[in-house]
Amino acid sequence: MSYLQDHFRDKPVSLVSAGVLVVLLLLPLLVSWSYNLIHPTSWFLRALLFISLYLVTLWRLCLHIKSAWGRMLLAVIAIESFAIFSALRFASFYYQGESFNDEFFFHFNLETTRFAFSAFTGMTVAAIAYLLVVAACAGFVAKQIDWLKMDNRTFLIAPLLLISLFTDPDIANMATTGMTDSNTLNSMALSNIDFEELELDRSALFKNREDIIAGKNVVMIYMESMEQMYTDESLYPGLTPFLNSLNGEALRYTGLDQTIGTGFTVAGILSSQCGTPLLYPRGPGGNDILNNGFLKEGSCVGDILDAAGYRQVFMGGASTRFAGKGVFLSAHGYEEIYGLEELQPNLEDPGYINSWGLYDDSLLDMAKDKFDELASNSEQPFNLTVLTVDTHPPSGTVSESCKPYPEIDNSIFHSVHCTDQLVGDFVRHLQESPAWEDTVVMIMSDHLHMRNTGMEHYQEDYPRKLYLSFLNTGRTGTFDTQGAHMDVAPTILELMRVRHQQGFLMGRSLLTADRPEGISHTNPQRVAAVRYINASILSHLEVGLCEAEPLYRYENGILRVAGKEIDLSMRGRPLQMQALGTDYVLITLVDKAGKVGLTFPVFLQELFYALFLFKDSNYFLLTSHEGIAHIAPDLAPFDGLGLLFGSLKNSFEVLESNLQPGQPFALESDCGDLLSAASDVEEATDSDLAMICGYEAPDNMVWDESQGRLQLGHLSVGNSKERYDVVLNRDDQGRYVATDLKVIDLDGIQVEPGVCPAFYGNQQVLIPGVNTSRGPATMMLEKIPGVPLTFNMVKVTPFEEN
Repeated sequence: MSYLQDHFRDKPVSLVSAGVLVVLLLLPLLVSWSYNLIHPTSWFLRALLFISLYLVTLWRLCLHIKSAWGRMLLAVIAIESFAIFSALRFASFYYQGESFNDEFFFHFNLETTRFAFSAFTGMTVAAIAYLLVVAACAGFVAKQIDWLKMDNRTFLIAPLLLISLFTDPDIANMATTGMTDSNTLNSMALSNIDFEELELDRSALFKNREDIIAGKNVVMIYMESMEQMYTDESLYPGLTPFLNSLNGEALRYTGLDQTIGTGFTVAGILSSQCGTPLLYPRGPGGNDILNNGFLKEGSCVGDILDAAGYRQVFMGGASTRFAGKGVFLSAHGYEEIYGLEELQPNLEDPGYINSWGLYDDSLLDMAKDKFDELASNSEQPFNLTVLTVDTHPPSGTVSESCKPYPEIDNSIFHSVHCTDQLVGDFVRHLQESPAWEDTVVMIMSDHLHMRNTGMEHYQEDYPRKLYLSFLNTGRTGTFDTQGAHMDVAPTILELMRVRHQQGFLMGRSLLTADRPEGISHTNPQRVAAVRYINASILSHLEVGLCEAEPLYRYENGILRVAGKEIDLSMRGRPLQMQALGTDYVLITLVDKAGKVGLTFPVFLQELFYALFLFKDSNYFLLTSHEGIAHIAPDLAPFDGLGLLFGSLKNSFEVLESNLQPGQPFALESDCGDLLSAASDVEEATDSDLAMICGYEAPDNMVWDESQGRLQLGHLSVGNSKERYDVVLNRDDQGRYVATDLKVIDLDGIQVEPGVCPAFYGNQQVLIPGVNTSRGPATMMLEKIPGVPLTFNMVKVTPFEEN
């Protein structure tokens, strides 16, 4: 105290202000610690030591600044930065019971801040007031400090101030994990990931959309912050009577753990539908990650059901903009996405909402109507996904139509009891529908509960598990099979009897008898591999031409395009770089705005078909002259591999040549010229399809319109060696069904001279030349989702129109 008095020199107001400032800075740590659920005492002691060192070092630094305004500026910036850090840490403890983690940084952006202000206005105003008072106290105290003459030790104070930062457990942890993540991701490649040892499914890197056949309808109900503990009658008698009533008639799994990357709502939904957790390179801005194409190239339940022809609807009480839910769902097959903004106008009382959105009684009443609408169309299967919100921490909200829980007078328990009542009423409505027999229902936790007002009523060390039940699957029983969110995707598809060949990176069906045991979801190598695969392989993060330097790089057996590693494989089968230019061509799509898109290989003889399927794009082609000569006959010959840029209708320009397959290379781009060329692309038209066969129709390609018979003597299946002789006959609905299918035995992958095949890829059949009663024509068929080998005829263009 005498030390402070010496430098305030009879300024009691300043001394009091300094004391108030210290108390204000300690307060968030003390209150945060009162909410702590997982950190040891050493965490608190380190955080306390950091505050002490930081303040003492800052004090010493201010003593050596002569200008009062300079001292004030330094103090306000340094103290306010610390206060913001402490306030954010308090928010993490308040909502989660622990300090900064992946979940916190995922939600840390301006959009989430806006929602937080709306949901917790009083707390947000208090935080702003706290920061203003801290800044005022810091400035006032610094101004009153008496300046001391500098000595030769002054230069050490600033470095000591920086060093003190790493005393804090969270700052040290963030710095360490950040450097580790950066080093791991920079050094990682598919070639050094042992998929078998890490129990990852490499086939998940390939989108398999072929031969997907629809099964039953599905209703997926995600219950906010629900977990199995609440259904334990010995702890909470009568809390969840509906969920407990399902024990004899449902297929229930009681061994599901919450793992890293699944512990909040959008992560729980994503991981349970995509078979991989929401793991990405750590840092703030989760909404931005989803908005920028995270996991866009991954295959999720919604993608598979979309290919099978399902109508897919999501309904949730909260805003779909929060945490990027709407972006994720729309990118993965959901056509109708309803949240707070879309549903609130339909309420009888638009003011009947809680801090997060619609109450569950309003939401589930609307969901009943939507189910009835979907069920009224027996011709199209559907997926209705519903997310409740009443049990959201920290206190929950109770719908007006619910009865309270009589055993414990606590808002969270009342909310759990209420959601159980409302979900039960919703499911009984489904059971009364004629569509019930053909509908599977899944009820599961989106994640385990976070810190909430019911913590005092929880049994310490109770084994925490996710709740998961399936209804109307033809199977019943309770199983303690070990699993996680990621296993739900393959399980629900199997229970729906949807036929598909898609793999899931970490997901294995819970129905599989020989499931691997002892999978470690915390294995650092496994977690790092999944982060890398999610971000670098399964995500479509668009990069502008002027942002990508070098554009192409090949070294140490790894090819990167615009900074992203390319999985050189076809249908999951790895390809050798040495075969580039002789067996296949590498295509990179570029849109008119100059954004670099997907990169993928195609067989040489199918290059034109692939370019035609993406005819509204520009392309980079990495190929030999032989590979492009039949498409660009006027192109001057070049040696080795060349990197070309152009479009199907525009000419191709050779940007670089004489590249040797298998040898390292790096290619820069003149983005200005490329951007100009990209914006001037002329789109190919459907009539240009006839160019593939030189405006000739082979004899074995015949359409007899009067008989409804289409013969394709040679059908090539995209990105495979499969060739077929197929006959399609028109059914009574006007659709063409493959009824006679024969495999053509080819020697190698080269098509015989003179044969111009039809091509099946991307759910379309392109026929560049077919004989009709009105003369030769081009033809396009489109596969009907979910129906095997059945197509609609979408266009027939006579050659004379070409």
